[in-house]
Order: sequence, then C-alpha cells, then structure tokens
Amino acid sequence: MALRWLCAMLLALPGVWGVCQQPPRFVFAEPPTPLKESYPTGIELRYKCRPGYVMASGKSPKVTCLSNSSWSATSDFCIGKSCGLPDIRNGKFNYTTNLLFGATITYTCNIGYRLVGKPSAQCVLKDKEVYWDNIPECDSIPCSPPPVIENGQLINGDRDFTFGMAVSYSCDRDFALIGNATIHCTVDDNLEGMWSGPAPECKVVRCENPKVKNGKRLSGFGTKHTYKNTVTFGCNPGHLLNGSGVVTCEADSTWKPPLPTCDPIYCGPAPQFLFAESERAVGDSSLAGTKLMYRCKPGYTAAHGMSSVVTCLSDGTWSADPDFCIRQECPHPMIENGDVIADNFLFETVVTFICHSGYELKKSSAKCVVSGDGVDWDTAPPYCKRQFPDVLCGEPPTIDNGMHNGGKDTEFVHGSTVAYKCNDGFILVGEAFLQCIARDQYSGVWNKPPPECRGGANIIIVGILPLLLAMLVMNI
Repeated sequence: MALRWLCAMLLALPGVWGVCQQPPRFVFAEPPTPLKESYPTGIELRYKCRPGYVMASGKSPKVTCLSNSSWSATSDFCIGKSCGLPDIRNGKFNYTTNLLFGATITYTCNIGYRLVGKPSAQCVLKDKEVYWDNIPECDSIPCSPPPVIENGQLINGDRDFTFGMAVSYSCDRDFALIGNATIHCTVDDNLEGMWSGPAPECKVVRCENPKVKNGKRLSGFGTKHTYKNTVTFGCNPGHLLNGSGVVTCEADSTWKPPLPTCDPIYCGPAPQFLFAESERAVGDSSLAGTKLMYRCKPGYTAAHGMSSVVTCLSDGTWSADPDFCIRQECPHPMIENGDVIADNFLFETVVTFICHSGYELKKSSAKCVVSGDGVDWDTAPPYCKRQFPDVLCGEPPTIDNGMHNGGKDTEFVHGSTVAYKCNDGFILVGEAFLQCIARDQYSGVWNKPPPECRGGANIIIVGILPLLLAMLVMNI
C-alpha cells in the first residue's frame, strides 16, 4: 500500500517523467481551451491573440513543452493594434512610446487656440476594435471688442476679433495720433484674449516755433509744427553746437530733446612771428572765423603764392601758411684783390672777406641789414690794401743779347713785374717775367733768376740736322 502511494506521488511531480504543468498566461494572447492539468513533452499549443492585439509579423504563436518540463515561446508574438493618428484641428499631440493599444498621448493647441476637453487620451478597446477614448477641440481665442477713442475712429472695427487679428485707428482732422496706430489680439498667461497695447490717443499738438541764438535751421522750415515734426539746426560760423542738432515735436507740445545752444568758439592770443606782425591789435581771444592780416617786418618780403591772412578755426586754433614772409637779399658784394666767403646774402647774414697774397684786409666782415624799404650791407665793402708798400727792389738784372721793359728805373715797388725779350736771332731760355717780392719788411728781391738769350743759328742747325738726315735716307 505504501509503495503504491509513493509511485503516485512521483508521477505527480513535474519533470519527473517529462510532463509540463498548465501553459503560461499572456496579457496579449490566450491558450486553447479547455486546459489540462499536465501536458506531455513535445506537445505544441497554438495561442490566439486577445482582442486589441494582432499577430506580430515573423513570430509564431505556438508554445512547446520541453523535456525539462518548461514551456518555450517567442516573446511578444501578439502586439497591440494601432489607434492611428488622432485628428485634432489647430493642435497637435505628444507621445513617448507608440500609438498602439494601451498607449497614452497628450494634446496641445497651436498658438492662438485653447484646449476644450481633456488634455490626454488613451488607445482603448471597444467592440473588439481600438480607438482614442478622447479627442478634444482647439478653439480660437477671442478678444473683446477693441476700445474706442475720442476724436478718432476704428478702421474695420465692426467684426469679431480672434488671436492675431489687428485693428487700426485714425484721428479726426487737426488731431494727431499719439501711440501705436495698430494693435493686435494676443493672449495672456492664462490663454485669455487681450489687446497688445492700449489704444492710441487723438490730441491737438502744437510746438512753438523753435529759435536758436547764433544758429540756423537746416531743415524743418515753417512756423507751424505738429506731432513728430522735426527740425535740424546748425550754428553760425564761429560757434559750436552744444546738444542735439535734431529736435522733435512730442505729444506734450514740447521739443525733445531740448533745443541746443550755439556757443561761441574762441582762439587764444594772436600768433607771433619773427618775420611778420599783425596790422591791427587784438585782445587775448578772438571769435572763430576772425581773420587777421599780417605784414612782413623790415628785412622780409611776401613769399610767392603764400597768404599773409591768419584765421581762427572752429577748433580754437589759428591757421597760417608757413613762412609767408621770406628774407630779402642784399646785393652780392665784391672785393678787389680778395674773395667773399658766404652761403647766401640774405637779411641778417654776415659775410667774411679774405685778401689775396700780398694784400692786407682792412675790415673782415659785413652784415646784411635793413636799409630804407629794403636791405643793404651795414658798411661799405672792405678793401684789400697792398702789403709792404715801401719795400723796393733794385734794377732788374740785365741779360746779354736781350733787354727788359723796366726802362731806366732803378727802384721797383713790391709786386712790380718786368718782362724780358731777346734781340733778333736769339731765343729766350728761362722765365720771361720777374716779380718784385718782399724779402723782409724793408727790402725786396726779384723772385726768379733772369732768363738767357742764346744764339739763333746754333739752334737752327741743331733743329734742321735730323731733317737733312731723313731726306738723305729717303733719297729725296
């Protein structure tokens, strides 16, 4: 009896003889019925997709009892049906997985629309089909009628206004529109319709005729000025604009920014020049645009192509041509028996002089100075005086067959020169001129030995002998 009970227990244990217990259960599929308490190894059961699910492509709905008493099956062989894209006008939906059975989505509306209904939906089963259990609507957001204004009117204001629509205003004659002429329907944080701004005003705006001392108008001429009229100012010569040069007539009938001022511009003291002076006296300051005429100082003259007018500029500085006066030139000095040393002969130049040998300079320099309406040397040109005036040479040496031109004089002063010549038939050999030079401060001497006069025949023979020999050689 005990053995029979033990055998029954062993047969009932799973896996002992290769049997499987009841097949697995799936959310998406159901096994064939009726179910048994156990199944033998190798048996296959074909499952059927539950409502809301369909067979997955490429997968088998069969499960098999294995030799280890477990069931084998492919995963997710049934998948949920798709609810498809929900149709929501003027809106869109958001999802994080898919659109299959069991999925949940949320709705949002486009700008200018607000959601009417639940903000989410689920893909659910009904009558063995799936569908979205909720599709809300996106209604356009309306604005209340636009505000009316005094002394003006709406353009196309007799209609309903929703998000994005605009309305414009205009003013009656002689009234200016202050603010934005157009406002549009928008929304607040609570998705309630509201206008983008307040309605404009229609006002009478008149600004006084603007005037700026020492200034002038460059635009905006006329005497009547209304809202947003502009006037542009500039300053008269010698004045600097302080403030904005462009002003606008604003809603409170005043000019903004405030009218500018034209402040005078001054230069400092008139410039000083070494070569010129102003024709009239001026103070320590001069208004910009002031022109001063200068005249050249004595010793100077106007430079060609240069203006002697000096002008006070708008930046507070004086302008002038460079070196509009140049130095005058003295006559070129000359000195007998000497030379002048100088780079030029212009006003205030000092020149120096040197004498030739044998002469003594009595004054070494001269300066070019003012003289009348021009310039001249401050003194008469110096001269070169002969040195050693009492130094004498005796009678020049006499020569044979010749003579000198000293005549019968027996004394010759320093620097005297005599010339020698030969009688006919004789030729002069040596220096033809002798000069009396100083030996010391008391006596002189002739600077060279006298020449000689040699016989002319001997010289002719010496000179003609080579010619005769050449003629004999050539058999002439």
